[in-house]
Amino acid sequence: MYRLIHVDNLATLLTRGALHAPNTTPRDGLPYRTIHNTEVQASRKLKTISCGPRGTIHDYVPFYFGTRSVMLYQLHTGWVKDYRDGQEPLIYLITTIQEVSASGARWVFSDGHGLATFTLWYDDLAKLDQVDWKTVNAVYWNDTPQYNDRQRRKQAEFLVWQQLDWSVINGIATSNPVVTQRVEAILNRYPNRRRPPVTVKRGWYY
Repeated sequence: MYRLIHVDNLATLLTRGALHAPNTTPRDGLPYRTIHNTEVQASRKLKTISCGPRGTIHDYVPFYFGTRSVMLYQLHTGWVKDYRDGQEPLIYLITTIQEVSASGARWVFSDGHGLATFTLWYDDLAKLDQVDWKTVNAVYWNDTPQYNDRQRRKQAEFLVWQQLDWSVINGIATSNPVVTQRVEAILNRYPNRRRPPVTVKRGWYY
């Protein structure tokens, strides 16, 4: 599973020792650069979850099941208001469903975009077959008359209740060696935190 963040935010997460949901982020004054569409986030703040711990989407830390997300494409092409850095400084934080479950964190997952009316939510790993894995991992995900639900399905997500400890992050991926060097330098400042391997994954970007 994959969570996109701006590399500028890595030090803040390492200082806190965890990833936090919007509704449970500590009020510690640490900087955090947002990369999200504000209108979409306003809707996610209100969207309720029908299973698991319930609450709203903003009570969870979101991960995508695949790379090259719709959100990354929008950031790359300048569709997100007030964001102009492109995709190069964005990094993937990587974990697995197994590690999240073993950590004791509570979670839910969806079969599509969290705000779509007909998206369904689950809290049972036996239901992972409801995720359209072919579309989640597809390079091309635009809707067509023949396949008119691909964009929604591409955005299926796994949500972790309230927070996820940094120790559950088992990898970091970057767009190029320059960003990798920056990530490594930041990790060097936190020797007591888990140090996941850092890899250039150019194919995970547009």
